[in-house]
Amino acid sequence: MKKLVVVLGGILVLVAAAAGAAWYAGWGPFAAGDAGEADARPVGPVPSERYVTLEKLVVMTRADGAQGRPRYLAMDLVFAVADKEAATVTTAQLPLLRSVAVRTLSGYRAEELRGMEIDQIVAVLDEQYRKAYGGAGQMPFRQVMVARMMLE
Repeated sequence: MKKLVVVLGGILVLVAAAAGAAWYAGWGPFAAGDAGEADARPVGPVPSERYVTLEKLVVMTRADGAQGRPRYLAMDLVFAVADKEAATVTTAQLPLLRSVAVRTLSGYRAEELRGMEIDQIVAVLDEQYRKAYGGAGQMPFRQVMVARMMLE
C-alpha cells in the first residue's frame, strides 16, 4: 500500500510539472488567444531604407563649474537613407556629419546631456544637420538615430 501511494504521488508530481511547463510555454488550453492568430495578422512591407553608421563618435563635453572636469560622450549614430545611391553619398559625407555632431554636442555639459531624452538629442542633431545642409530636402539621409550612447 505504501508503494502505491509513493508511485501515485510521483505520477501526480510529474503531471503537475508537465502542466506547469505547458502553462509557462503557452501550449494547449493555456495558450493566449487563437492558435491561428499569429497567421492572421497582416505582414507589412519591409522598408526599403538602408542604414549608414557613424561609429565611435567621441565628444568632450564642457566642464561642470570651476572645479568640474570635462566628461566624455561616446556614441554611434545611424543615418536612414532611401537607397543605395543616398547611402554612398552619406558615407562620403561622414566626416561632415561627424564634425557637425561634435560641434553641437561639445557645447553641452555632461549633466545637461544626462538630463535629456534620446529623442531630444536626436532633435538637436537633426536641427543642426538641417542648418548645415540648408534644409531637410538637401540632406542625403532621411533620419538620424542614436544606436549607442555612453556618458563618462
